[in-house]
Amino acid sequence: MREFFGVCLLGLLETVALFVVSPILPQYAERYGASYAEIGYFFTAYSLTWVLLQLYTGYLSDRYGKKRFAFVGLLIYGVSALFLGLARSFVQLIIWRVLQGVGLGVFGPAALGLVAQFREKGKGMAFYRTANGAGIIIGPVLGGVVADFDISYPFFISGAASLVAVASLFYLREEKSSVESMNFVQSLRRMLSERSILLICLAAFLAELCFASLEIVVPLVGSSLGFSSLLIGLILSSYFLAFTAVQVPIGLLSERVGRGKLVALAAFAGAVPFIVLYFSSNPVEMGFSMGLLGVMLGAVFVQSSAIVAELSPRGKESLYMAFFDAVIDFSFPVIPGIVTYLAAFGVKAPFLLLINLMIISGIIFATRR
Repeated sequence: MREFFGVCLLGLLETVALFVVSPILPQYAERYGASYAEIGYFFTAYSLTWVLLQLYTGYLSDRYGKKRFAFVGLLIYGVSALFLGLARSFVQLIIWRVLQGVGLGVFGPAALGLVAQFREKGKGMAFYRTANGAGIIIGPVLGGVVADFDISYPFFISGAASLVAVASLFYLREEKSSVESMNFVQSLRRMLSERSILLICLAAFLAELCFASLEIVVPLVGSSLGFSSLLIGLILSSYFLAFTAVQVPIGLLSERVGRGKLVALAAFAGAVPFIVLYFSSNPVEMGFSMGLLGVMLGAVFVQSSAIVAELSPRGKESLYMAFFDAVIDFSFPVIPGIVTYLAAFGVKAPFLLLINLMIISGIIFATRR
């Protein structure tokens, strides 16, 4: 229970730190005269930094200590957030935001590696991702409230949450193991030669494409049906509420029935809410469907993470989890152009693609062995 408390505290505080600034980032950059293009660079510089770093830092944290890298990453992220709140120019914003990307790139794989060492991996991942979900819900609301007093305050909360999250590391155990010494390239080659890992990452990537499309397709459909922005927001939020509520029970269930069967079933079942969304124009039905997606896509994401953790060689957890995250995160730059192209043929046309992606994902999960 001590470790589960630690992993929940870590998961909650890290996502509060990440998302508390999300309501004000564009406006904060505009305050220093940034154009829309420069605001885009501001966001890209951050995300590219951590995406490009995470594979190598995952390898390093396996080699030199996961808790050590998690500590350093949280420290870099938290201090950078504090300096972002004190920034006086757009150039300073870019510099400190890139350093935040470094912090996340150092911290993220190490944290996942620590969670992957839990004996009950499905349960551990479920607790961690549930806490992440709670932070995603709390962070933006908290940021929006404090920004009404001063737009820089969310950065101070982000910095404080990151630094306080360091305390959670004292509750987590790190397994020391003697593994064969391989350099980064050798470790990467070995991982890429494992067919099961590649198939899991592919299936999870297809499901994550569906998740990444929601914030584009659902608002487009809602707007075409005359829904207000508030109503569209409520429909979207039902996904995260359901995700947060059910992942721990699903994690406990996975330990009994087997993760492989459960994740394949969740992927197949995830096609059903997209079918409902394609035919529905009722906001209640759409909100209910988004809630079901929170359950099904959440189960696919969390429990496929646990499968990768199970297949990771002892002492290589951070590298394998970083690879899994890097693959599925690639969905975010891939899907927008595809769904907006399809939407030109009919605003609900992207749902037809998403139905098929979930079915293909389920087939891969079911037949990967």
